[in-house]
Amino acid sequence: LCLVGGTHSVWGQETGEQVSFDLAACIQRALQVHPSIDAAEADLQIAEAQLSQARAARFLPKFDLKWMVGPSPEARGDVFNGDSNWQNLSIFTRTEISLIQPLYTFGKLGAAQDAASGGILVRQAGLEKSRQDLELQVAEAYYLLLLANELRALADEARDELGKARQAVDEKLEEDTGEYTYTDLYRIDRFMFDVEENAHKVENGQEMAQAALRMLMGLPREQAVVLAAETLEPVEVEIQLLEHYLMQAGNRPDLRQLQAGIGVRAAQVKAARSDLFPQFFLGGGFKHGYAPNRDKQSNPFVKDDFNFTSLGAVVGLQQSLSFGGTTAKLKQARLEKKKLEYQGRLARKGTELEVERIYRKLREAEANVASAIKARKATRRWFVSARSGFNAGLEPSGELIDAVKEYGIIRAKYYHAVFEFNRAWAALQKATGNWILK
Repeated sequence: LCLVGGTHSVWGQETGEQVSFDLAACIQRALQVHPSIDAAEADLQIAEAQLSQARAARFLPKFDLKWMVGPSPEARGDVFNGDSNWQNLSIFTRTEISLIQPLYTFGKLGAAQDAASGGILVRQAGLEKSRQDLELQVAEAYYLLLLANELRALADEARDELGKARQAVDEKLEEDTGEYTYTDLYRIDRFMFDVEENAHKVENGQEMAQAALRMLMGLPREQAVVLAAETLEPVEVEIQLLEHYLMQAGNRPDLRQLQAGIGVRAAQVKAARSDLFPQFFLGGGFKHGYAPNRDKQSNPFVKDDFNFTSLGAVVGLQQSLSFGGTTAKLKQARLEKKKLEYQGRLARKGTELEVERIYRKLREAEANVASAIKARKATRRWFVSARSGFNAGLEPSGELIDAVKEYGIIRAKYYHAVFEFNRAWAALQKATGNWILK
């Protein structure tokens, strides 16, 4: 797997004693350990078991063996002259085998198998959806942590710049050069509070981003997530026209899941319809009992539950006469199928709207990134000029504070725009049924 734009997967890239992760490595690990994937895979296995059960119902769905053993009182004689002795007990055994083989069910068994096969398609699409949902969650957490790291670096840089400015003012005041006043010092101290307050927020956000990504990847709380990427950069992608993504929207697993569900409903309609007709079957059985302390009776009209042998087979039919209930059940199955078809149409329209919304958000973020790059260059020139003037004693502290503030704000806006661009791109991939990693 590789990240769109050329980043490679890092599983074992070690830096000292730490292991760093790129986006591909984060997603791969999450897909291996996250409980939502295990649950979706269990659902798929359940559907496969249901298909095996439906297939088994076609051949000897009822094939039972019963074996018994118990005490047998002694019995001698026949139907005309017989005697029993309960004081002389022995052991009897009995074996019973019964079977039923469907012959013709008017499509009931085939419908059950079709429904089970459709259930597998539903679960497969559900598993793919769970994986894509998790992939997007990991990508968002990954980019959020990169953003937090960048904002933390900006906060540290602002602290450093203001610390240098304060030290310079303090030294000039000690030397009594007249270049600065205590007002300049107080201004810097006042602005330092804003910087520290923002830094505390950034540090808290960084810890939360770490916790979120660590949870998704199944890492222990004490392990810090070290990212292979050192900076937050826009993903290198070529954005196509909106129509291109609208055409891809049909690949979404949730839409395929709905379509498979409609197939399941169609099979259920067929199964309900088959109940209006008789179910033909072949039935058979074998029974044998033996008790050594009893005389075997040769008269076929005499029944002995201890000594006997019977074998036979029949062809029969079973017909439910509750036609009113069966018809209502068939109507309900047809309406449920229609309902799912309506939901499918609504889902497709909603998907198109979602794709367009994300696409326009992506374009907006793309424009914001471009604008922020220009503004970052301009504010950097302002910051460098203000810092040089302040160090030379030609600019007041207020000018430096304003320059530091605006330069930090614009750079933060740039990283926020990059974050929104990357997140929108990842969301667009999921909305069109594509993978973030290819």
